[in-house]
Amino acid sequence: MSAPTLPGTLTITVLDTATIFEGPDTVYRYDLPGTGIIDGWALPAVLDQAKELCSLNWPDVEVIVDADDPTTEVLTRSLLNKGVAAYPSEVLREKALPEPEEVPLTRPTRRAGRHRLEGLPVDPFHVIVGVVVLAILGLSWWVVGGTRSPAPAAAPASTAPAAPPVTTSAEPVTSTSSTPEPRAVLEHESLRVEVPRGFHLEDREGLLLATGDDPDLRIRLAADPVFTVPPEEVEAQIHAMIDTDDTLHPLDPERAARGLQVIRYRETPGDGSEVTWHTWIEDAHQLSVGCHTRTEPTLPQKAACRMAFDSVELLGAH
Repeated sequence: MSAPTLPGTLTITVLDTATIFEGPDTVYRYDLPGTGIIDGWALPAVLDQAKELCSLNWPDVEVIVDADDPTTEVLTRSLLNKGVAAYPSEVLREKALPEPEEVPLTRPTRRAGRHRLEGLPVDPFHVIVGVVVLAILGLSWWVVGGTRSPAPAAAPASTAPAAPPVTTSAEPVTSTSSTPEPRAVLEHESLRVEVPRGFHLEDREGLLLATGDDPDLRIRLAADPVFTVPPEEVEAQIHAMIDTDDTLHPLDPERAARGLQVIRYRETPGDGSEVTWHTWIEDAHQLSVGCHTRTEPTLPQKAACRMAFDSVELLGAH
């Protein structure tokens, strides 16, 4: 059950890899993992962050804690000791959704193929940037267990050999005292991305898909060369495709972790699922990250996608 959005209400969601605060603003703290709260070293910073977000009404606020039982007990007790009303959230819905029917996904491109969602199936994505782009940009997909990828600029279509097993290594999150739960650093050909522990990469006929334990989440990744096409022309074509496709909805732009301007839009294929896309031009490539969820994304799903978006990079580009 979602937390109330009344003024003076703050929801704290604690994951193994981060703590998420949702109130007047939404803040992701990857330096405050759940283990740090149990161990005690992260608890003061969590309380300080909550107080900062609700400073106008503190301590006359309500705090909803969404975490495992031990963490919930520690947080609620600490907040109550400070005169703050705190209580655990209701259990998140765990019921598996029925498999949706195959729904054609209309990609924002005149050459786009059709992808189908089968419980989050595979989905192709093409893009044409004028006549020149038509000649140099090819098919690019992001697979969400089964949807098409909206990466507007794509690499030339060619038959790629079977991809070797993806290399996965774990890196601990930096902290000031205790070692938090590790993240997974995944590499595949020219791409590197950091995601929560337990995720792995699959290359499905050239379509890259990051999946973990959550069956309702797929993170799609793509890196398509733009060759000599000016970045502004590629971006203009992306905006044009969003404007002319009823399944694509523009979102406010934002800055990537490296300060680059990012185009954002949401794709609603019509089966109840949605894909939030981030795409930008970097190192002569169009990078795209798609967060595909079976329903409206939850905070943990958003956090996993944010980790991928903030960390994805081209190997050897810097």
